[in-house]
Amino acid sequence: MKIPAAIFLAALVLGFASCREHTLSDDFKFDSTIRMQIKGYTTFRYEPETCQIGFNRDRCEFRIHTDNMSDFYIIRLDEMPAAEGQTVDGTVSWTTGDNLHTKKTSFEVIRLEGGKIWLWSPSTRIAAVVMELE
Repeated sequence: MKIPAAIFLAALVLGFASCREHTLSDDFKFDSTIRMQIKGYTTFRYEPETCQIGFNRDRCEFRIHTDNMSDFYIIRLDEMPAAEGQTVDGTVSWTTGDNLHTKKTSFEVIRLEGGKIWLWSPSTRIAAVVMELE
């Protein structure tokens, strides 16, 4: 009898842990730093001294990269985000070391403020802050 109870308890704990992993932290929501996070870890942070921001409204494309393009993330959306809570399909590409990754996903628009857009994909656990340029 003790073994099934232990299995049930372990499954319950794992269930709660896996649900928590698919939520977005308040730290991300309220930090205006341009960056990309995967599973809660920052994979790229925009530094004005060594990075550049690119934006193409016609392609709904946001590019954040180092000056020499060795590290970057690029998000191309099917449409420009217009409202918080909106869901927008798109593609995200990014570098990690010597690897290039690309994923198609749906982003929820978490926040819009001052030309910045906070995006969150619960299915891939990718969060990013991008910026529209004039």
